[in-house]
Amino acid sequence: MLEVTMRTVKLAAAVLAVAAAAAGCDAVVGGTAKPAPNQLPHPLIGETVRQVPLDATTLSKLLDRRFQAISQFPPVFGGADILDDAYPDVSPTECLGVIYMTQKSVYQSAGVKNIATQLWQQEGDTATAADIAESVIALPTRADANALFAQFNDQWRHCDGKTVSVPSSSFVENVVTNVRVADSVAVANVSKNPDAQSILHAVPEVRALGVRGNCLVEVEVAYVGSSELSDQSPAQTEAVTIAHALMDKVSALS
Repeated sequence: MLEVTMRTVKLAAAVLAVAAAAAGCDAVVGGTAKPAPNQLPHPLIGETVRQVPLDATTLSKLLDRRFQAISQFPPVFGGADILDDAYPDVSPTECLGVIYMTQKSVYQSAGVKNIATQLWQQEGDTATAADIAESVIALPTRADANALFAQFNDQWRHCDGKTVSVPSSSFVENVVTNVRVADSVAVANVSKNPDAQSILHAVPEVRALGVRGNCLVEVEVAYVGSSELSDQSPAQTEAVTIAHALMDKVSALS
């Protein structure tokens, strides 16, 4: 997945929580999200997947501030061939999917049918400025999506507290903290740190991963106007809110 942009000089290689039953999962048991029976009429496959990402108007209303598309990174839609493979040297490798979205090595055995991705930039330049990436990944069946979400849930919890090295990235050191899972969504804080010679500053991000029907949704919120998530009290709430909005669109389109 493209690294979320950090304003023009900092470009890098790129709905409130609902009840667990409505989200397609039972309550969290022992730290693991347990998928519940899903009553969506049919899998979401093909061109319809392109309609899942939120538009600027919806996202702006959802977070109560204005967002605009990033001209350098137009919407992307396709199949498994558009999965990103830019970071082959991650350590530990099992944490790549926490740090970056829609990675080939993370999804390569999942039978991905379609992917739709959209990037957004908050208008203005303030301490609360954020760049947002949203993706939906359609798998063959609901069972496939539930199984992969359970696998990712375990991986994310295992990566909690770890520092992930990505030498080929603009951000070589990534610290994962505060992983939690509730209402079919896993969420984690990621502090992305450049090397000592970089002109970039550290960027606090929140990653969210959700499941609905045969689809996984991924969200990345990068607080590019700050260097600490402590400056962004609603940070995890915003990422989870976006994830649930995407999940609700999957339901509406199925």
